Amino acid sequence: LVQGGKVVFGPFTLDLATRQLSRDGETLPLTSGEFSVLKVLVEHARRPLSRDQLMEMARGREHEAFDRAIDVQISRLRKLIEDSAAQPRYIQTVWGFGYVFVPDGEHSA
Repeated sequence: LVQGGKVVFGPFTLDLATRQLSRDGETLPLTSGEFSVLKVLVEHARRPLSRDQLMEMARGREHEAFDRAIDVQISRLRKLIEDSAAQPRYIQTVWGFGYVFVPDGEHSA
């Protein structure tokens, strides 16, 4: 849910202008790469994105097909925003494809 340049999901707020993520008002550490990936995910909520799509939209450059940097960034983001990184509510894996952001934490079909 975007409100005035801020995306609110669960207890989190992602401020697109200041590039800050907060939980219940407390700012969480976020690298520029992690911000870029999270921004792409929230802007395409409920739309499954392949790793290639995420890399291209977040970085705007070509990358190697075997580049696993996106998986590392997703892993770090999950540690920040998920209660259980093993059972993510917000950033869910689409097996054999990529990832999908679910703002209300409902499991995608």
